[in-house]
Amino acid sequence: LCSTHSIRRVVLEEIVLRNLREAIQYVTQYEDDFVQRAADQSLRERDKELAQKKDTLAQSQKRIAELDVIIKRLYEDNISGKLSDERFIKLSRDYELEQTNLTNLVEHLRQEVKEQEKQKVNVRQFIAAVRKYTDMQQLDASILREFVEKIYISEVYTPDENEPRIKVREIEIVYNFIGAFDFEEAREQSQAAQKEKKTGVA
Repeated sequence: LCSTHSIRRVVLEEIVLRNLREAIQYVTQYEDDFVQRAADQSLRERDKELAQKKDTLAQSQKRIAELDVIIKRLYEDNISGKLSDERFIKLSRDYELEQTNLTNLVEHLRQEVKEQEKQKVNVRQFIAAVRKYTDMQQLDASILREFVEKIYISEVYTPDENEPRIKVREIEIVYNFIGAFDFEEAREQSQAAQKEKKTGVA
C-alpha cells in the first residue's frame, strides 16, 4: 500500500473487490480485447518511463563531467593563488558531494533501466489467475498477493471554481503482470466496438 493518506480498511477492501470483479467480468467476456489492450498499454507506459529515466541518466552523466572540469579549475586557481585555501576547501567539498550523489543516482538509474528493459508484460498469467476466481465473493491475503502489486492513494480537490473545493481520494490499483489497467473503461470501449460491428453487419 503506497500512500501518505489513510483510508478505512473496509472501504479499501470493497473498492479492490469491486475492481477485481470488474476485471474478472471483462477478461471473461472480452479476452482477446484484453490481451491486446493490456499489452499495448503496458508497453506504452514502460517506454515512457524508460525514456524519462534515460533522459535523467544522460543529464546526470553530463553534469558529472562538468563537475570534473569545475573541480580541476578550482584546484588550478588554488595553486595559482587566485582562490584561497579556505574557499577552495568549501567549494570543492560542495562540488564533490554533488558529484558523489549524482554518481550514486546514475548507478541506481542504470540498474533500473536494465531491469525494466528485461520486464515483459505477461497477460496470460493474469488471465490464468482470473480463471481461478470466476466467482469472487470476498478478499483474502492470497487473492491480493495473486492479483495486486501495489495500491496508490492520493488526495485531490474538485476543480469546480463556482463550488467549494472538495477533497476526494483517488485510488489506483497496480496489478501483477499488467500494471495499472482501467477495466471499466476497457469494457465500455469493447462494448461500443462490438455494438458498432453489429450495426455495420446489419
